[in-house]
Amino acid sequence: MSAPVPFITSYELETVSPAGVPFMIEKLSPKMGKNERMMHLHRHNFYALGLCLEGTTTHMLDFEQVTINAGEMQLIIPGQVHQAMAIDGYGDDGYMIAFTADFLLPMHVILPNYATGPVHLPEEDLQQVTMLFSQLQKEYTERLPQYVAMLQHYLALLIMLFHRHAAPYTQAGPPLLTRYRELLSMHFVEWTKPAQYASAMHVSADHLNEVVKQHTGQTVSAHISERRVLEAKRLLLHAKESIKEIAWHLQFNEVSYFNRFFKQHTGITPAAFREKAREKYSSNPE
Repeated sequence: MSAPVPFITSYELETVSPAGVPFMIEKLSPKMGKNERMMHLHRHNFYALGLCLEGTTTHMLDFEQVTINAGEMQLIIPGQVHQAMAIDGYGDDGYMIAFTADFLLPMHVILPNYATGPVHLPEEDLQQVTMLFSQLQKEYTERLPQYVAMLQHYLALLIMLFHRHAAPYTQAGPPLLTRYRELLSMHFVEWTKPAQYASAMHVSADHLNEVVKQHTGQTVSAHISERRVLEAKRLLLHAKESIKEIAWHLQFNEVSYFNRFFKQHTGITPAAFREKAREKYSSNPE
């Protein structure tokens, strides 16, 4: 018997994209008015990539208030708890696209499974990125023959330019590491042992651990714990469920074990974290 999923509103791309493909794009401007969906705390099952061209926009991403300035892109990853802080939402000009990982072409384009900060673009690349967003909007709007393939190719180029200026840890590693990160993002709740990931990739746990540690500096177990702690923090701050219900949802059979696990990795109990986090963020605008 599993516990009910805690109540953080989660949007699927099918509910916000009218095109029938796992992709959408919006041109942003003050004339749009505020987006009620973005103003409320939520998360997605898809990636969202925004470009700010004029002004600034401020968002709460998990536990950080992030300001995106003109000439910067921000990638929001699936599962990341998100809320637009400014009433006008996105600054004075820009774009926002939404897409799923499987919409990308099977090329050497790697999407991060963990949060990154805003990516600043030098002027030359900013012009390229703006052109790509414009072409994406054109193809998405006109829907001429082969428009889906055109969207996929333009999107691949856009992600490559994003990676060019992102932090080094967002860059692609060996295929085994990429696949491990994908599995971790999907199964961290129910797969809590390195051997479960190794088995899914048909390698030994020792080999998987060696590759992961070589390229990230952390063991597989450390990554699993880190991801489970992140989700626990998200739920403790944003969900209404009790600590016991959150522990159950995260596959801890006893709340005492969850308390020990959380304190071991954060230095405080779940109850103390919830109290401090909610006190810290309670002054944020709705």
